[in-house]
Amino acid sequence: RRGGRGAALAARRAGAMCSCSHDEEWPEDTWNLYQHIERAEGLNTLGDGDVRGLFKPHARRRDSAPAIESDADEELIVKVWFAAPVNIRRIIVASCHSEEEADPGSHPSSVRCFTGPTAEPLGFDGMEDTQPAQVIELLPNPEADAFTQCALKPFTQVSFLLLHFPGNHGGVERTRVSYIGLQGEHSHAKRQAVDAKYELVPNAEDSKEAQRLLGLDKTGAMGRMQ
Repeated sequence: RRGGRGAALAARRAGAMCSCSHDEEWPEDTWNLYQHIERAEGLNTLGDGDVRGLFKPHARRRDSAPAIESDADEELIVKVWFAAPVNIRRIIVASCHSEEEADPGSHPSSVRCFTGPTAEPLGFDGMEDTQPAQVIELLPNPEADAFTQCALKPFTQVSFLLLHFPGNHGGVERTRVSYIGLQGEHSHAKRQAVDAKYELVPNAEDSKEAQRLLGLDKTGAMGRMQ
């Protein structure tokens, strides 16, 4: 019976994620997570760049605007907060423009991805000591068609994403990004405070019962970390 309850719970959790579009203007835009972004901000961006506007419907991925450019040097950071946990399965990064609009060499050459709440306070100074969830080498992507598959575990149930662009293909002063596509699944459970309830565990005099309640009496309960 215990196993049955666990299977039912897992099924309910799996069913809580979906890939449907919530944008009435783009109902066919399934798997696109731009609709579930609560807010986005950039570091070292030139002027008042529309960071949130980088996350567009797939049909508008080749639009040259809005776009952002780096300011003091070639590095850029984009921070993204989601309204509810998401599973990110693919990432697309592109700089779409005419030759008159921007230098072709300004397309980012790589992106370092950090996920989870521990990444929220990171800036340019603190990232060298932090292991990214994934490092993606980027080729110029003027048609915004090329994508990269994300590592499964660190991109599951993500509520925060940081993208660090350390440089560009041309070695020019400014790095430019016009589209970031995040494809995957979303949940409908909004982030909220947790109302936790706790139960007292029997003391050491009743250790066998305590181990049973905690599930520690089962052999093989501990598995290898992947």
